[in-house]
Amino acid sequence: MLTGKNVMIIGFVVAAFVVLQGLLIVVDMGKADSPAGAAVDFTKAYFMLDGASMSELLCREIVEDEEIDLVGDYLNSVADEARAMGFSPSYMRNQLSHISTEIQVTDENQAKVKITGERLRSINPVFALVGKLFFLIESHKVDETLTLVKEDDKWKVCGKPFSLSEI
Repeated sequence: MLTGKNVMIIGFVVAAFVVLQGLLIVVDMGKADSPAGAAVDFTKAYFMLDGASMSELLCREIVEDEEIDLVGDYLNSVADEARAMGFSPSYMRNQLSHISTEIQVTDENQAKVKITGERLRSINPVFALVGKLFFLIESHKVDETLTLVKEDDKWKVCGKPFSLSEI
């Protein structure tokens, strides 16, 4: 049975939950519309081979180039590399951890963001966790400086991100 004390405890827990959720939403909204947030989102999409998200986060200069489909070419080259090793393309996915960003140069429409962290092979979400826990997979350092520009009030990656420019 619910006593007055139990109702008060449940009410307190629910109120704390609502306040915490509100704070997390506000913090997350502020991060997404920043150069650092866009750089992290692009880097995660790049290493998880998420072509749609990558295209969304690239500037018009790169995406609308009629001669080259940079994202499609990158995904095809990764798939070819995986097949050459005898694996499916999903084997090449990597999960990021220990991500940190540093905004090096910024003005109102352009920024350079240095992103560092580690990437782990991530065939599925559990693989990276179990592999790291039991030292079955090795981590690789990520250290890249991305150039971002503001287009339509959203930060987009421009320039030569990671190995996209080498394809």
